[in-house]
Amino acid sequence: MIVTNKDSYIHGNTVLQPEYVPYEEERRYEEEAKKERLKKLRKAKQRLKKKVKVIRNISLSFIIGIIFVGRYCIIYNMQMELNLVKTNISELNKENDNLKVELVKYNNLQYIEETAINKLQMVPADKGAAIYANLDKENVKITEKKVQDKIEKENLWSKLKKIIF
Repeated sequence: MIVTNKDSYIHGNTVLQPEYVPYEEERRYEEEAKKERLKKLRKAKQRLKKKVKVIRNISLSFIIGIIFVGRYCIIYNMQMELNLVKTNISELNKENDNLKVELVKYNNLQYIEETAINKLQMVPADKGAAIYANLDKENVKITEKKVQDKIEKENLWSKLKKIIF
């Protein structure tokens, strides 16, 4: 007899319980399919991990680049401010030198006399017409009340100093 269908073939005596395994190939197929699914899941997880690593590295590089560019912008702005301050200092130094030159010009005694005579119509001083005054003598009399107030303030002040110190 020729067996055409191996799945339906019965081994042994039909009177006894046959050793028929009808789903053996299906089980193998299911196990192989399960193994393949597990392999696919592992590969998918590995691909996902690789993608996450790549995205992480790209984002990290981007953040570091932004930090560097921002830092260089800050340095550039500080340099511009420094240059501006230096130019202001040099301009102020030049202006200061010009003012010193003008001060030397106005400090000249002859220039002052010419300005006084020509612009202000002043007359040169005559030594013979000079009047001398004695400033050692007290011209203003101090009243006794003012002297007493002054003494009282000094006494009050000295008392406060003694109390505090």
